Amino acid sequence: MLKLLSKNLLRVIDGALYGFVGPFSVLYIIPHFLMNIVPVHTEGGFGIPVLKIAGIILMWLGAVLAIWCAVLMCSFGKGTPLVTSAPQKIMSRNIYGMVRNPMMWALFLVVLGEIFTYGHFILIIWLAAMCRIIYLVVVNYEEPQLERRFGESWDEYCKSVPAWFPNFGSSKTEK
Repeated sequence: MLKLLSKNLLRVIDGALYGFVGPFSVLYIIPHFLMNIVPVHTEGGFGIPVLKIAGIILMWLGAVLAIWCAVLMCSFGKGTPLVTSAPQKIMSRNIYGMVRNPMMWALFLVVLGEIFTYGHFILIIWLAAMCRIIYLVVVNYEEPQLERRFGESWDEYCKSVPAWFPNFGSSKTEK
């Protein structure tokens, strides 16, 4: 019982550390650093109040999506987003039945929201760079690792669930 409790506690701590180091850096530290080093001062929402509000909504949607994905990983995948305590099962439930990389959509939504909220053009460059970095990590590291770990079941999952653009028409459910 104590071993199970400590294992679950470590998963929670690992997930929290990942959340602080990974997304916090990508979504807060780097954008604010970039906005501070570029001497262009812009108006929030590019001067359009509704864009600023839309940006805030997008950031919250991204945050909710990221939390939802993490909860699914902990609950159904028996792991966390952190590589060292990755899910033990292929995540094919809920949002993972529509798109293989929903966490990447969460990051995208938050940074897009930051672009609208802060109205800073350097964040557009950061969004493009971040998307490229994410693509390279997923294609060159994450997916080959998952293919080695899960084999044929991973191949089947890849055939039925798109990597980047969600298929809202049907959702594969875990059996």
